[in-house]
Amino acid sequence: MYFDETAWVAIAFILFIGLIWRKASESISSILNNKSLLIKNDLDEAKILKEEALEELRKSMQLKKIISDESEKIIEESKNSAKQILEDAKVKSSEIVKRIEYQADQKILSMETDSINNIKTVTGKIIINASKLFIISKLDKKENADLILKASKEIKKSVLN
Repeated sequence: MYFDETAWVAIAFILFIGLIWRKASESISSILNNKSLLIKNDLDEAKILKEEALEELRKSMQLKKIISDESEKIIEESKNSAKQILEDAKVKSSEIVKRIEYQADQKILSMETDSINNIKTVTGKIIINASKLFIISKLDKKENADLILKASKEIKKSVLN
């Protein structure tokens, strides 16, 4: 049996495709198996997360019911308390308002004093630091000593007066 060159090329091509298909199918099968395992793992994880979410939903629904019941009790108690408070408030409202205004005025005065003191403190620190930097960068030792002596005399005068 004699085959010409075309037939041998066709046979070689078919064998080549068959070998490639065998190797490729193993690789493709392996890749698909790995993908299916990943998908299965993701699905299992999703199922677990879904179950956890359903459990959390159930718990939150129970908690919502409990809170709803408690809030109804609180609302009823609040209505009763509000009636009593309203009656008491009619009697004492002017006294309370005066006392609150006085306390607010005192707090404002205290806060103003604190703010002014804080501003003075911060300003003093800034001036001292700026002076230090200026003295360090601009004055030599002799001028620095003279300036310190002059400042200490002025401080003594202001403290004694």
